[in-house]
Amino acid sequence: MPIHLKVTRVSATLALSLVPLALVFPSTLKSILYAVLLVIAVVLLATRHDARASYRATLPIILALGLYLPYSLLNIWLHQGMVKSADNGVHFLYFVGIAVCFLELDPRRLFWYGISAAAIGAGVLALYQRFELGLPRPYGMYGVSEIGLSGAIKFAMVTTLFSLLALSAALNRSNPARERLFHGAAALVGFAGCQVIASRGPWLVFVLVACGMGIVYLLRLDKRRMGIALLAALISAAFVVGVFYAELHERVSLTVNEISSLQNGDLNTSLGARIAMWKAALAMFSAHPFFGIGLNKFGIHLNEMIAAGKAPAFVAVFGHTHNEYLEALVTGGIIGLAYLLWLLGAPLVFFVRSLKRFHAAGMNVAAPAGGLITVICFALFALSDNIFDRQMTTSLYAFLLLGFAVMATEDARSNAAFPPSRARTDPSARPGRIATARAPGAEMQMHRACRNHAPSTECPAVQPPSRNAAVSGRPIRPRHASGF
Repeated sequence: MPIHLKVTRVSATLALSLVPLALVFPSTLKSILYAVLLVIAVVLLATRHDARASYRATLPIILALGLYLPYSLLNIWLHQGMVKSADNGVHFLYFVGIAVCFLELDPRRLFWYGISAAAIGAGVLALYQRFELGLPRPYGMYGVSEIGLSGAIKFAMVTTLFSLLALSAALNRSNPARERLFHGAAALVGFAGCQVIASRGPWLVFVLVACGMGIVYLLRLDKRRMGIALLAALISAAFVVGVFYAELHERVSLTVNEISSLQNGDLNTSLGARIAMWKAALAMFSAHPFFGIGLNKFGIHLNEMIAAGKAPAFVAVFGHTHNEYLEALVTGGIIGLAYLLWLLGAPLVFFVRSLKRFHAAGMNVAAPAGGLITVICFALFALSDNIFDRQMTTSLYAFLLLGFAVMATEDARSNAAFPPSRARTDPSARPGRIATARAPGAEMQMHRACRNHAPSTECPAVQPPSRNAAVSGRPIRPRHASGF
């Protein structure tokens, strides 16, 4: 392979693998990585047809993200809003542009290592801030606003998602045992971080999604392995709950007290404030049902309602509804809610369909499963807080969504172009060997196709080969096989 192609591949792989850590620890490194990926994307789009074709394969997600900028600009024009309200659209458009870099991601295990490293980093940072610095609610590197509101909830969202993705890698039986142990440990550290951050919404999302993933995994095991896996899960959960029992008990007690306050008519609590804001949002929607009040204008209208005595004064510090669905409804009307549902629904349908096809073909489901986990988490996060009001969560959603989509379509394309049934084999050859020689480059084509299948006589075990070598014929454990 020419040296410039090697440099492109290595640069893209390293940059993409480091982005998860850069989202947990925002610094100048993030800007450098973004710039490197943008340059690589421009080169790929100018020189490779398959890079441009990847946009057609992921068109539902590309449209949902890419059209958010025109939607934002139209909303700003209608309501004479602030130009900075188009920030999310610009971010989405940037990640649409660099999505093609995932075609150069090789080996993919480095990307998964980056995700697990981000889960470990977030978990360790949360533990350090809680026990060493004494912060009651760790907020990572996301800071505290001018009015004293911290980024704890967003930090919890990021930690939760990376931990769940690490857990999915640990449950993927196509990964080697050592890698699965590393990813499992990363998920455990991340979950510990979620415990001490003590954000109830993301914590509940972790429990629900992790339990769903565990049930799917257990149903695919025999009785003996199911028992062992279930015992290991219970021991791990009991250990984490036991170690962080005080934090868990505190949040449960707080929730019980807040519910009691609500029953007594006191809304001056975290849960009560949300209910007050949700009522105000519904009142605003009833007055502006079709086009809403404008992006980022909820706080302005809320203060007007407070001045008129239609909302309690203690919610004046909040500028958003703490519910993304109501935020879309009140700022964009019915059209805004429809767009948000499309923004979440189009990727959901895409990954569910991909997951079904991959399972039916016996392919590794890591990419579509990762995308599905990402969409489900954000859809659930949106019930108790805003998910697109800060750059980190907005970038995380677009980055992971497009990355998993491109990886899934690349796997499907490789499988369709060179299915295992067409692999040229010699029946007299020993299992695990490829008997016929191929022209230079054919080995890489075989590897890319067979990496999504379990080894068989039609799809032998193949190592990641050099691009100019012929098949050596040595039986080697496959890089990818049918996953969980």
